[in-house]
Amino acid sequence: MKSPIFRTAAFFLLATPSALPAADWATALIPALPASEKATPLFNGKDLTGWDGWMPYWGVVDGSIRGANEKPVPSSTYLFTKKSYRDFRLLLEVKQTLSPKHSTMHSAVCALGERFTDTGDNPNGFRGPLLMFCHDWGIWDAYRRNRVVPANHQGTLNLEGEKNGDWNRIEILVTGNRIRFVANGALVFDFTDEADKLRESPIGLQLHANKQPQEFHFRGLVLSENPEDKLVTLEEKAEP
Repeated sequence: MKSPIFRTAAFFLLATPSALPAADWATALIPALPASEKATPLFNGKDLTGWDGWMPYWGVVDGSIRGANEKPVPSSTYLFTKKSYRDFRLLLEVKQTLSPKHSTMHSAVCALGERFTDTGDNPNGFRGPLLMFCHDWGIWDAYRRNRVVPANHQGTLNLEGEKNGDWNRIEILVTGNRIRFVANGALVFDFTDEADKLRESPIGLQLHANKQPQEFHFRGLVLSENPEDKLVTLEEKAEP
């Protein structure tokens, strides 16, 4: 297994899309994708057509997918795409609600693993890679290897460029066994995994196991399958 590249330098926003309304960020990037890629919105902005999850936790508010709980969540539960994916590019935005009553537990995009029934008769559990964000960034291989990026890291990992309580712009690129993740224009990790650890599966949005209330909003969610091997949102650091 190759060592991951993990950078915590300051993030840099894309110049052109930043001038557009935030809700249009992922859509505005479609023309910037390689010509060979066909981009498909996973979310229609109105309802959860094409998704499957434990609906008391999931809904649509102001054009974004909302995942939230007031009562304890016994095990992490996910809103899954009904379709499965293997190699893909995913563009999305995520925002976590922060208040005295809300938990700051992370959320994640899960992919390349398998659904299963988890604790608490939760039919929307997941085994496999969790690509984590919001107060803890990296990869957690749920129910298999625990944290793999950054390796052997203890506790949470906060990044300088995170927009706490506001929208974070994310690109996930999976090509073969290589998983790359960009947030707000900066590379978070570049990780090449073992071939037998990754498989075609639904993509899911996480609501973490928690005794406290939590709330996340997701929007954009533009996906292209069999992408080219190039990140489209990575900004190079300017020379001093």
